[in-house]
Amino acid sequence: MLIREQLGGVMRDIRTSKAMTLGDVQRGARISVAHLSELERGRTEPSSEIIRTLADFYNVSQADIYLEVGTRMSASDQLNGRFSTDDLTSLLYGAPIDAEFGESVSLESMPDFNNVMPSVPDHLPELFDVEVDVESDARA
Repeated sequence: MLIREQLGGVMRDIRTSKAMTLGDVQRGARISVAHLSELERGRTEPSSEIIRTLADFYNVSQADIYLEVGTRMSASDQLNGRFSTDDLTSLLYGAPIDAEFGESVSLESMPDFNNVMPSVPDHLPELFDVEVDVESDARA
């Protein structure tokens, strides 16, 4: 199972749960019906900009979209007998976190949040009329 297939299914399920047609999304998010159809069928890999645009249009968080994709990928892996041999939490953060027994986790074992990319608004919907004073930003 490919990520684009699961992502397309999630996007289709969001749209249909909101009782929207592809045409509704085209008019609201300004993405062509052909591209939306290809995305929802898992035939094309959507850009991060398209995912963000659709998340904003559907009023859902990008993180929730990716969490649902991850849940579906995990279910697909289990159904197909694919199991990882390495614990990703251990690989990334050290010792595994034992949430079942409520074991506390020290801040030292948490990820380096300074290494997380900040959220930079790379696009603003047309409904936001924002003027940016580049000169004052440069002096800051």
